Amino acid sequence: MSIVKINKVRNLKRTVNYLLQDHKTHGFLYTSHECSPDTIVKDFQYITDLYNEKNNANKKMSSRMIVQSFDPNEKITPEQAHQYGVEYAKNYLNNEHQFLVVTHIDANHLHNHIVFNNINYKNLTMFNSKRSNSLYRLRHENDKISEKYGLKIIEKTREQSKYLSFNEYVARSKGTSFKARIENDIDDCILRSNTYDEFLEKMKQKGYEYKQGKYLSFKHPNSKKFIRTKTLGINYTERSIIFRINHKDYVPLKPNIINREWIDKTQDKFKNNKGLRRWATLQNINYINEINNILYKENITLDQLQELDKQRKNLVASFEQSLNKLDDEIYKLEQIKNCFDDYRNSHAMIIEYKNLRTTEEKVQFKKENFTRFKKYDVAKKNLNLLKKIYNINDKESLELKIKSLKKERDILYESLNINREQEKSINDEKLERTDDFER
Repeated sequence: MSIVKINKVRNLKRTVNYLLQDHKTHGFLYTSHECSPDTIVKDFQYITDLYNEKNNANKKMSSRMIVQSFDPNEKITPEQAHQYGVEYAKNYLNNEHQFLVVTHIDANHLHNHIVFNNINYKNLTMFNSKRSNSLYRLRHENDKISEKYGLKIIEKTREQSKYLSFNEYVARSKGTSFKARIENDIDDCILRSNTYDEFLEKMKQKGYEYKQGKYLSFKHPNSKKFIRTKTLGINYTERSIIFRINHKDYVPLKPNIINREWIDKTQDKFKNNKGLRRWATLQNINYINEINNILYKENITLDQLQELDKQRKNLVASFEQSLNKLDDEIYKLEQIKNCFDDYRNSHAMIIEYKNLRTTEEKVQFKKENFTRFKKYDVAKKNLNLLKKIYNINDKESLELKIKSLKKERDILYESLNINREQEKSINDEKLERTDDFER
């Protein structure tokens, strides 16, 4: 069964940032309608401005959120839950409101968050907040979805809700999640490729589709959505993949030395679930064994291991921030590197425009050459940006700058090589202990 409730959204930007966290969505379980997740505030505000203009009003942008929750006993996948949420949003909002559907998989049950603009973008009217629509019809449309896909139509209280099954926890603990499969396939194709193009071809042979824009994205054969490799971590961005193809001895430094965490079985979700308690016990045994193996192998104390683990996490987090910043800068400059050619190619058009005598002629000329003028304006803007920020005045200087940033990025990424950094950290600890002993 599934249940729904609706609330007002106080801060749209903060809400959307929270909803789109990768660990909650697998990085791909979201769909938008007549808006973009990256610019949703501006998109909603645009419709609000149209509403105010039409009605001579001064209404502030507002939105609501529907939460659609599924009973964990229903045998549905995250992808199915997301499909039901998108279909429900379209039906309930009559395809007349901008909306964003986000499916969360990190709680004890699958659930969808449906954020929508209060203003109907087709006729610029406000959402009907009467009880007949915001309660009865809200539930009725949800019941229709449940009936269509064979879900029970039973509303249960919070106290009656149940937790994810034992089998689901086991599947996640074994790394059989959607993301884990993609990571493993990418790692395998990197090892077997000599060039980036060869890597993409091998991913295609595994059944993946890919898209290249600001971020490299893959669609798993069993999925309907593309997932950005950036959501898998810094080791799976396009430039990191290229570096790893060219440096086969590179072993990415992971954030955690210890791959597991201790599970507190006193939590409520373990009290009435024997299978879940059994799984947690096995995980804790594996946790202890892993720690013991590291302590024995590296001849260090538990306190030293925990300090190393903390240092590792902080190091990786800091480097990821710097690497992402460099990637964004490289992408931005590569996107505008044709501005010099575009500006030069527009010269004849601008001369012709300036030689026109009447305003009517100039207006007509601009209409006929709208696309070319737009390209000219963008090129001029980018030229000013390059000169102001980078003091770059020609294409050759820009290409040198991009090359320099890529080299800087590679040097920084190489610092996260586990063959070098982890060994250095352990050796430093051993050397410190030897010095203490000799003293």
